[in-house]
Amino acid sequence: MDNLQEKLAELKTYIGKTDEESKARFDSLSAEIKAMKLTDEEKTIFSNFMMQGLEDISNSMDVIERELRIREQLKEAVEILPLAYIARNYFGKSASWLYQRINGYKVRGKVYTLNHEEIGIFNRALKEIGEKIGSLSITG
Repeated sequence: MDNLQEKLAELKTYIGKTDEESKARFDSLSAEIKAMKLTDEEKTIFSNFMMQGLEDISNSMDVIERELRIREQLKEAVEILPLAYIARNYFGKSASWLYQRINGYKVRGKVYTLNHEEIGIFNRALKEIGEKIGSLSITG
């Protein structure tokens, strides 16, 4: 079982990597594990490991899909929106913080996007700013 755990630990380091060397090592380790004489318990452990990996990939894809939807929805408006104002007054953060989340930039090795609550805050900000702009008129 220790040998399996060691191989799974190494295998985990290659999950999600896209370079050819990592893919080849992942495939090689997977083949080594499949060739081992595993007990039923070890087969279950390996199966659960692979299922968890697939679930993690699915979750990552959901995040990417949400990130792309946010970016697509804001594509044209991002140039005219007062993002610094929204970031400061609605989130208490910097404009770069908001840009990072809108664009899904990687920060310290992790991709950040607006979460469900932050999307709600952002939508409220857009509505309130729209109402303020809509009520403005200049008289001469």
